[in-house]
Amino acid sequence: MLSAIHYVPSIAVVAIVPIVLIGLLIWGAWKPLVWRVLSVLGMGTGAGFLVWGILMAAMQEEPRFGSPAGIIAIGAGALVGSIALLVISFCGSCGGRKCRE
Repeated sequence: MLSAIHYVPSIAVVAIVPIVLIGLLIWGAWKPLVWRVLSVLGMGTGAGFLVWGILMAAMQEEPRFGSPAGIIAIGAGALVGSIALLVISFCGSCGGRKCRE
């Protein structure tokens, strides 16, 4: 009975997470600090997935989902995407300095 109380349908999580991420990306267009925070979280996630995939491949273990190569690819994609987001967050603003035109 207790497990039924804490049960969250996976379809709800799958539907909510992309909506929240898209909202944060749109909000980051007005506030670059949001993109910088998202990029730091993405870099941490990407590095974690890279390390996890490399360790799984080195120990020749199969993860619960996917393959070690897939986990490494997810980590690399998250890392590259978050670095690109960090660079984009610094483009287009003068940071309080007088802009040259």
